[in-house]
Amino acid sequence: MMDRRRFMQATAGVWAASQMVQAQEKGATQDCDVFVYGSTPGGLAAAIEAARQGCKVVLACPKMHAGGMTASGLCTTDAVRQHLFGGLVLEFIKGVREEYVRELGENSPDWPLTREGWFYEPSVAEKVFDRMLEVEAERLTFLRGAHLISAVTRESRIASVTVELSDGKEETFRATTFIDGTYEGDLAAAANVPYRVSREGKEEFGESLAGIHYMDWKKGVQIVTPDTGEPSPAIQAFCARCIFTDDPEKRIPFEKPENYEQHLQDLLPMLQDFESGRVKSRSLGSKLVRRKYQLNGSIDRQTSLNCPGVSWAWPEADRFHRERLEKFHLDHAASYVWFLQNEPRVPEKVRALWKTAGLHKDEFPDNGHWPWQIYVRQGRRIEGRSMVTQHNFIIDEKTGRTPKVEHSIAIGEHSFDVHPCHDRRYAVDGWMEGVLWYPKKANGPAQPGQVPYGAMLPKTINNLLVPVALSSTHIAMSVLRMEPLWMTTGQIAGLAAAVAKESSTDVANLDPDPLPKKLNIQVDPYS
Repeated sequence: MMDRRRFMQATAGVWAASQMVQAQEKGATQDCDVFVYGSTPGGLAAAIEAARQGCKVVLACPKMHAGGMTASGLCTTDAVRQHLFGGLVLEFIKGVREEYVRELGENSPDWPLTREGWFYEPSVAEKVFDRMLEVEAERLTFLRGAHLISAVTRESRIASVTVELSDGKEETFRATTFIDGTYEGDLAAAANVPYRVSREGKEEFGESLAGIHYMDWKKGVQIVTPDTGEPSPAIQAFCARCIFTDDPEKRIPFEKPENYEQHLQDLLPMLQDFESGRVKSRSLGSKLVRRKYQLNGSIDRQTSLNCPGVSWAWPEADRFHRERLEKFHLDHAASYVWFLQNEPRVPEKVRALWKTAGLHKDEFPDNGHWPWQIYVRQGRRIEGRSMVTQHNFIIDEKTGRTPKVEHSIAIGEHSFDVHPCHDRRYAVDGWMEGVLWYPKKANGPAQPGQVPYGAMLPKTINNLLVPVALSSTHIAMSVLRMEPLWMTTGQIAGLAAAVAKESSTDVANLDPDPLPKKLNIQVDPYS
C-alpha cells in the first residue's frame, strides 16, 4: 500500500499538471536560461552567479524582500570557522564591512560590534543583497511577491513553472535549468520530487544523535531515556528573530496584541523560570550597532520567542496556512514582550528593563517593524542522489578526519544545532526534547565535513538543483542549515546551470569537480 506521503506527492503531480493547463490559458509564457525560486541567500547566490556567467535569469520569490533570514533578523553569519568560506560569502561580508565603513567609520565605538562585517543589521544586509542584484539587472529579473502555483515535468525534466505575480496575474516560465532556493523545498515538491520532513530514528542510518532524545547541553551529553532514538514527526521550533532598541529617538512603543489572552497561557511558565532561579535576567538580546538588539528563541527556557510544535505543519503547508502560522509567531513575539513589560508578577528589574525597549523605526518599516520572514530552521529535505548524514561530520578514528566524499562542492562546518522539538510538557528534568547544542561549537562532536554535489540533485529530475533543502537527515541538516553553507551551494548551483547551458546538457550530467575551484570555494577542510 502506498504510504500517505507518496500518495500526496502522486496526487499533487496530477493536480499540478491540470493547474498548468489552466495557467497557460490565463497568462503569458516566457523563456529564460535559469529559473530560481526563493530569494534566500542560497537562492540569491544561485541567481547572481548564473547571471554573472551570462545566463538570462528569472528569480521569483513569495516575499517582497531579498535575503531570507539574513535580512530578516538573523544578524550573525553563522560560521564557526570563517576561513573555510570563499566565493559570494566573502563578497557579502566585504559588502557589509564597506557599508559600515561608509556609515560608521572604523573609529566609531560601534565598529567592533560589526565583527569586520560578520554581524549586521537586517536593513544593512538587505541593502548589500539588493546592490548585488542591481549589478546583474541586465540579465537578472527579480519578481518580488511571486507565488509558485505549479510545475510541469516531462521525461525526468521540469518543462515549465507557473507563478502568480504580485499583481495577481499568472505567468509561465520555461528554462534550461531550475533551481529551488526556498527553505522549504517548494519547487522540488511541486515537481513531485520525493522528500523527507520528519526526524529519522537512530537505526535508519546508525546516527547516534538521531530520534527522540533529551540533552543536558550545559554538559554536552544526552540523557538516556526509554524512548531515546525513536523517529519523530516533531521538528524544531521556529521563531521571529526580532530587532529591539532602547534608543528613545528610534523606539516604536509596543502595543498590546488583540489576541494577547490567547498567548498568555504560553507565557505564564516564565514566572516559574524566574521563581526557580532558572532564569535570573532577561536581556533585550544580542547587541548590534546603533543601539539595536537582536533576540533569538531559547534552547532551554520554558518560554521564549520559540514556538515549539507550531512549526510541524510549516514545511508542507500551503501559502495561506503559512501566512497564518507566520502571524502566530509574530503575535507570540508581541505578546512575549508585552508580558515582560506589563505582567505584575514579572520581577521589577526585568519589567523596568523592557519598559525601555521598543521596535526600531528603521527596521522592517513595511511590516509594522516586525520581521517579514520568520526563522524557518528546517523545511523539506529532498531525497537526492547523495545523502548527507551525521557521519559526514564525525571524525573517523582510523583516518583522523571526516569522510571524503565524491564530487565535494562545499564544507559543512557548524556544530550540531537543533532547537526544542517538543514543548515544555515533554521536558525531562527541565531539558526540552530534541535539543542539540554545544557551548563550545568548535570542540563539539561535529567537525568540518564535505558536502557532495549529489545532495543538490533530486533522484528523479535532471534539470533541477536544490541547494537549500538538501538531501540529508535531520541531524545532518542541523549542520547544513547555516546561511554561509547555503550561499556556497547556491553559488555552485548557479555556476552549474551556466555550464549546463554552455554544454547543452542537464546539470545532472555535469562533472562538478571543476566548479568550486573556479569560484575560490574550498571543498576539503583537510587540504
